[in-house]
Amino acid sequence: MRTALLFTLLPAFAWADSPLTSISFTASYGDLAVIQQSRDAQLNFLLQGSAPNDQKLAVMTALGWQAADNAARFVALLEAQRPGDVSPADRFVAGYLLALDDYLDLKKKGLQGKTALQLLDAAAKQLPNDFAVQYAHALVRAQRALNDPKMWCDVFRLPEDVKRKFPPEKRNLRPGALETADGYLYGYKKECTGSDAAKYEQLEALNQHYTVSRLGKQVVGATQGGVVVWQPEATKPVAKYDAYICSGLTHGGSVWAGCDMEVVRWDGKSFKTYLKGKRANDYFHPLAGPNGALWLTRGDKLWQYDAATDTFVKLSAPWRGDPYSAAVRANGETWWVDFLKALVVDGRRIEVRSPQYPGTDPRRVREDVKGTLWVEDFESGLFRYDDAKKVFVKVPGVEAKSSGVVRDDARGRYVQLHYTDGLVFVGDDGSVSKFPLRELDFMRDLMLDENGDLWVAGWKGLMRLRPDGASFGKQLFEAR
Repeated sequence: MRTALLFTLLPAFAWADSPLTSISFTASYGDLAVIQQSRDAQLNFLLQGSAPNDQKLAVMTALGWQAADNAARFVALLEAQRPGDVSPADRFVAGYLLALDDYLDLKKKGLQGKTALQLLDAAAKQLPNDFAVQYAHALVRAQRALNDPKMWCDVFRLPEDVKRKFPPEKRNLRPGALETADGYLYGYKKECTGSDAAKYEQLEALNQHYTVSRLGKQVVGATQGGVVVWQPEATKPVAKYDAYICSGLTHGGSVWAGCDMEVVRWDGKSFKTYLKGKRANDYFHPLAGPNGALWLTRGDKLWQYDAATDTFVKLSAPWRGDPYSAAVRANGETWWVDFLKALVVDGRRIEVRSPQYPGTDPRRVREDVKGTLWVEDFESGLFRYDDAKKVFVKVPGVEAKSSGVVRDDARGRYVQLHYTDGLVFVGDDGSVSKFPLRELDFMRDLMLDENGDLWVAGWKGLMRLRPDGASFGKQLFEAR
């Protein structure tokens, strides 16, 4: 699904296959005997001119889409029993069955050499006051809209428009059947710009953090929904920028966030964008380059920021392939992660499950301000690089799903972050203690500020932890 630094993500939509294959009206019409009968009996029922169209729609969803030949069998029966006699209801049935049989493409031709939508267009025009026909027509149009993410609002809007045109007393489809359809279709309401669902979805996405950065007194979160800026003592964000799946860092007096198809800079007062991509799933990732440079990666490509021209200049990348994570050390070494295979330093591979690196799933490589190189491993925990011995050493504390580490000199300890559990403190005296933060669901980044406060980038907001004796006071920052 998504790439570097992002750990485990879900696709933008996790709904079932499609409107046509996910919505069935059978349960709401379970009292009809034909629902439990054979396919031949159901196809013959669909030929009956006296059968109501809402019942026919329920029977068609009972027939389903798996057989993939129901439309052809219906047409054969129609031509055998009533040759040359095709009613609007027949076009409705032939069209919806063909749509079920060919739901991925909607290009197959059936009755009278027409496609599913052509048949349903005609039926809907001939039966303008039949709600079941109009609603079925809208579902097939919604199915077609599903093929283009830019049209996903129509998956919700088209059937909803039919409901608005017909008051409840004029709808010849049982309420329970519509509730079943709504349960699926409402998942796409958030794709409609300006809808309550869309606004809620955007706020939720702004609270789903990947990284947290500091800029003066401001704290900047790079999130699933863009970039959000906080003053630590404020209850509302200072600024927000809508984007998609961002990760950021502080560099040269700004916070730079790489997102899907764009790069965003926050300079403390305003946002500016760079390197607009041309297609979705083009994820940019900023990283500190050599000699104080700002690098930017996207797949196997690399750019460097030129402050004089305020542009990014393309470079030849020092890696082959698509690095899952990359870091340039103060000593000039360039490290990157070949996902599930190896760590690579200046072209030299260190295979996973090897004496040099005993871990199995390195996700992020980074160097701290003291020059220590760390690898966060999703399956094996946290590893520290021993520069003298040229090997990685497993660090006690987080045994798996490592997603962050900072050094707290004032308290003589390392603070580690577990992806789902929270914080683990490993003292210089060997002590280990834990502070659960499961209310954040997933945690991907950790920051220690100059006041000794810890900031955790969570999936339910940004958590500030202020030391309070042996414990912490919690403050949750949520975009609202």
